[in-house]
Amino acid sequence: MTSEATRLLSAQTGAQQTMSAWAKVIDAREAVPAAYRPAYDEAVGNEPDLPFTVWAPALPGLRRPTTEKLLCAVRDTVYVWEKLGGQVTTTAYPFDAISDLETGNILLFSWITLGGVTTAGTSAATTIEFNTATSRHFAWLVNRLRPAPRPLDEPARQREGARLDFLAADSFKFMSFGRASLGPGAHLHSLVWQPPRWQPALQIGGWTLTRSLSLGRLVLLTDQELIVIEDDERSRTDKGVRYGGKWRYLALDHIGGAELSEPAAGQLVLSLSLVPGGRRCELRFPAAHQAELAELLGRLAARPSVSPPAG
Repeated sequence: MTSEATRLLSAQTGAQQTMSAWAKVIDAREAVPAAYRPAYDEAVGNEPDLPFTVWAPALPGLRRPTTEKLLCAVRDTVYVWEKLGGQVTTTAYPFDAISDLETGNILLFSWITLGGVTTAGTSAATTIEFNTATSRHFAWLVNRLRPAPRPLDEPARQREGARLDFLAADSFKFMSFGRASLGPGAHLHSLVWQPPRWQPALQIGGWTLTRSLSLGRLVLLTDQELIVIEDDERSRTDKGVRYGGKWRYLALDHIGGAELSEPAAGQLVLSLSLVPGGRRCELRFPAAHQAELAELLGRLAARPSVSPPAG
């Protein structure tokens, strides 16, 4: 940061500094930051209507610095321009080559990650970080990348959500996350619930310090996608509950293979191969979840786009 930028930042109030780090919807070509203008104009061309465009500034005050980015969806392609020093790099994904989507938040820190094959033919993943207060600006893209909603009457929708009510005894947080993650018209076929596990690590007076053995995770298989909802290991805890979480959405058409392995005694790994690109998603579980994972794997294998389990 230049000395002039530092001077201007220090002159702002706390609220002004916070808002200066908010993502913004670009609603006019003149509002596109100058550094991105040549690449943006080349990608957008003579489109009469300005496409979905969001500018995400670098976020201050984080342990791991983030970079400024410009996100744009033009016709059948998502562009992400990243500003690194005085240079702007471009990563572009055709919509049908995006195999997985992750969203997450920890208090005021949020992110969205696109994974798949770029227009250059490489397998890649790109993360855009932003202030949680501006999450609504990214909702259009998240909805565009998830399967299209299907009609479902209200009583049927309530019945699908009610299948997660049993989670309230273990984690009201994950029950709420699960219900909110089911898209309109989604039918829930299978689920796996892994509660967070803790182990006493140190006793100090009347206090017991614990360490995490496994994070909370809820896996939902619907008729259109596999949804993985997890705690994030970077988040802090309050009375045994971690703040925020992350969601990974895998459309079933992009799952090319699935298998269950036991790399060590008492441990299972569900491995998913994503298409196109061959990126892998691996989920680790205690062996106690063998039956639920076998059922989920069987339902995945029954789909024409998924390879049968090895063995």
